[in-house]
Amino acid sequence: MTTSTAEFQSLAAALAGQYQLQREVGRGGMGIVYVANDPRLERLVAIKTLPPHLANDAIVRDRFLREARTAAALSHPNIVPVYRADEIGGAVFFVMGYVDGESLAHRIQHSGPMSPRQLLPILRNVSDALGYAHTRGVIHRDVKAENILIDGVTHRAMVTDFGIARVAATAPMTATGTVLGTVSYMSPEQVSGDQVDGRSDIYSLGVLAFYALSGHFPFESNTPSAVLVAHVTTAPPALRDVAPQIPESVADIVDRCLLKDPAQRFEYAEELEEALIAAEQHVASGTAPEILSSTEAHAVWERAAYLQEVTGLDVKAPELPKRVAERDKGPPPTLTSGYQMADVRDAAKAVGIKDKYVERALNERRAAETPAHGIRAGVGEYKNPFLGESTTITYEAIVDGEMRERDFDILVDIIRRALGDVGTVSAVGRSLSWSAPAASGRRTHISVLVRDGRTSIYVSERLKELAGGLFGGIMGGGGGGMIGPSIGIGVEAMGSALASVGLVIGSVSLAYTIARTIFTKIVGKRRRMLQELTERLADQARKSIAPPALPGAREARRLPR
Repeated sequence: MTTSTAEFQSLAAALAGQYQLQREVGRGGMGIVYVANDPRLERLVAIKTLPPHLANDAIVRDRFLREARTAAALSHPNIVPVYRADEIGGAVFFVMGYVDGESLAHRIQHSGPMSPRQLLPILRNVSDALGYAHTRGVIHRDVKAENILIDGVTHRAMVTDFGIARVAATAPMTATGTVLGTVSYMSPEQVSGDQVDGRSDIYSLGVLAFYALSGHFPFESNTPSAVLVAHVTTAPPALRDVAPQIPESVADIVDRCLLKDPAQRFEYAEELEEALIAAEQHVASGTAPEILSSTEAHAVWERAAYLQEVTGLDVKAPELPKRVAERDKGPPPTLTSGYQMADVRDAAKAVGIKDKYVERALNERRAAETPAHGIRAGVGEYKNPFLGESTTITYEAIVDGEMRERDFDILVDIIRRALGDVGTVSAVGRSLSWSAPAASGRRTHISVLVRDGRTSIYVSERLKELAGGLFGGIMGGGGGGMIGPSIGIGVEAMGSALASVGLVIGSVSLAYTIARTIFTKIVGKRRRMLQELTERLADQARKSIAPPALPGAREARRLPR
């Protein structure tokens, strides 16, 4: 990137002896970013400066420094750290950690829309960072792809520029054009000038997810004012209408983030993060989203209505459509015969039941379904009648109490010893993820989530590739190899084409039986291995339970938005 000599030299002179400027790496209406060396600590840093026409405005300058110092108080692995905010020789700047990688905007522009498997970990990182900031009373106000940096080594997503949107709002009208690049991400309440809280950031993150998955913004126009009006007055398109390939479990999350009414979005970034983790689990394991029968859905509604009623607001559970009354008489519910979680929540909202009561009722139901030993098997599995087994193995363990994050290493060691593979490990906040490397031929994924007084362990393995290779190899190789000799033997020995056909059918049938038997035995063996692993992880989690928090600690943590 070309460096403006005058600006570069002026800043280099102002910071001489403290930082050694190297090059310009970014430029926008609200600042210029340089890479510099900090000789005292022998590390690279990024330095963001206010442009001269803004630095000369006392109100803008003071707010810039104030917001930078507020951001400096945030310490989180998914937030770019701010080391210093200062004014020297007319240069107004702040110094932050240097992320050797690229912005999410750069990645999308150069590589096109992302898959859910690529994007969900990034969204989870960002949600974790926003949740941390919101509980400390800090709202970002400018969540966009340009402000999400991807570390080139760890692939961790890091959020930058907290509070800069507040500086932009203070800037004189001559600088308002600098905000036009962010209009696509602005929440309805931001556009209307209403008071914003953490749910405004959640809306912006929904826009980011929509753009990253589809390559389009929910609202697009050559006129920025038209986009701003649309944020307030026009319903966004459903993500699957623009990108039908996106799994429903992922699209439901994005669509909910983009609801006009903040009360209908996720209430907290933590709640959004939990939904993203569940969606990531579905995408990684290939399992279908949780489906409730009409009776189960009705029970959840009644329980949620009761929970809300005891708080003083009297509501009734929604009535079931008559057409679903017969569903529970047949086989287990499916995507077309049962209720998905989004449907259950939407029906509750329609009669005034808040999400938090629905979630509590659902959690109670899940806890009641979990066996006494804490291990639940077969979640989302489907037994293929042709193969004789399911192509997905799943186990879930729910442990009461929150294990210590410092003991995640112990869980990783247990996993590696049990599966004999180093695998790929990702630990973000209070969640742990382990995946078998592609070269191993196994599609095993394990995640641990510590939230709301519980430690949840999910273990899954996909076997579609194994089944395809096994049946294709034996029936295509073994079975097919027997077809030719069978025809020859039949013709020579019996002189009958009918007998030859019979021998062919017998050979194929034998090959299929062999493949089916081997596959069911392999699946059975892996089930036992994964069940034992799940139990060992659950036992270790119980040993690592952190002491209970002081009364009121959880409530206090959630108060600010």
